[in-house]
Amino acid sequence: MYDIHNHILFGVDDGIETLEESVEVLKEYKSQGVELVVFTPHINHPNVKTDLFRIKEHYEILKSGCERIGIRCELGSELYLKPKFPEFFPILNRFVLIELDTMIYPLYLFDQIFELQLSGYDVILAHVERYQWLSENRYVIDKLKDMNVYFQMNINTLDSKNYYIKNGYIDFIATDYHGKKRSEIDWEKWKKFDEITKNGMKILKI
Repeated sequence: MYDIHNHILFGVDDGIETLEESVEVLKEYKSQGVELVVFTPHINHPNVKTDLFRIKEHYEILKSGCERIGIRCELGSELYLKPKFPEFFPILNRFVLIELDTMIYPLYLFDQIFELQLSGYDVILAHVERYQWLSENRYVIDKLKDMNVYFQMNINTLDSKNYYIKNGYIDFIATDYHGKKRSEIDWEKWKKFDEITKNGMKILKI
């Protein structure tokens, strides 16, 4: 298994705060059969301030911990998409994980995704289940899929009756884990949707 969306990298955003907790969580990941973890701290989020240098610094520290545990790690980011955005960390040098306002449809959405694609990136839309404006607009869903935008859903919201699941729209499952202060990871639920995970591996080429 793999996790391409989480906030396990310690002390950089609203996720895990300490190195010790990060290591503890990664040991749990390893015990559950997770082979690859991509850390995706927030970037450009209106309510969570982050610093690129601090992110890189803490990643190098935690990377050593991953090597000791025997789990592969990579640095990515969760980019809050706005008309203008700063430098970010692509996932596996190819994918950009984006998040958006959950309540208000961003008028710049298609233009900014197209700009990212022109720059050579494949776009993954984080936690699609959260966007009220998306679930109510079939045109936007179809347009995003026509643009080859990948959809990611969080583990704890997985449900076979969910609209996105029923229609085969979900390309990736991830934890969006922020630490025990938020919620535990439902590993069994993840394993029930193993086919999505396998298809995601093909997309990531891992």
